[in-house]
Amino acid sequence: MIEKLRQNPQFESMKHAIGFQREYWNNRAQTGSVKASSSALAQAMVEPFWNEPCNGDVLEVGSGTGVISEQLLRRMKAEDKLTIIEINLNFLEITQRKMAQKFADEELTGRVSFVHADFLQHQMPAEQFSHICCSLPFNNFEPELINDIFQEMFRVCQPGGIIVFYEYILLRRIRYWLSLGRLHKLKNTEAVLTDWIDKHVVESTPIFSNFPPAMVYVLRKPKS
Repeated sequence: MIEKLRQNPQFESMKHAIGFQREYWNNRAQTGSVKASSSALAQAMVEPFWNEPCNGDVLEVGSGTGVISEQLLRRMKAEDKLTIIEINLNFLEITQRKMAQKFADEELTGRVSFVHADFLQHQMPAEQFSHICCSLPFNNFEPELINDIFQEMFRVCQPGGIIVFYEYILLRRIRYWLSLGRLHKLKNTEAVLTDWIDKHVVESTPIFSNFPPAMVYVLRKPKS
């Protein structure tokens, strides 16, 4: 009976949800929400990739429990390669197990690389990726760190490539109300994010069915 329960997909989903919440309470600085991304948000994050030419190299920064990773793999061609980088080892192991279960009939070796590392500390070649998907909780970070992350994403992105990320709608406003002396930092955070968005955004899509509601941004690296 217990073994049958463990083989039930709903049991696995429940385990992932509990694991996500545990990591949120243990490390809120690196986890942006108490709940993993919805399928609607995951689909919105990967949709822009397949409207653009792809050279086969895709980077996911911050996989969490692999909700977006799964959508990426479902849409990638056999010759495409996905690199997943995640600083939280528990999240990365959940993602690896989930991909092994969801794609048990497919050969993922050589197609998917799982990297346990800090994105800024893991050096990668310049202009390696044509598509980058980022789920980092920017509103939890210091303004200087946000800027460094965007600079690195643009460095490893090919000219003309796209970078997709999201943030929770109204989260910054809520934090203003609860700032308690941190208003200067929050204003600097907003200024850094707004600057990158204003300079490079080509599309923004609200996802109200996610909890919390989110805005997906598509940025493009200039071709020259």
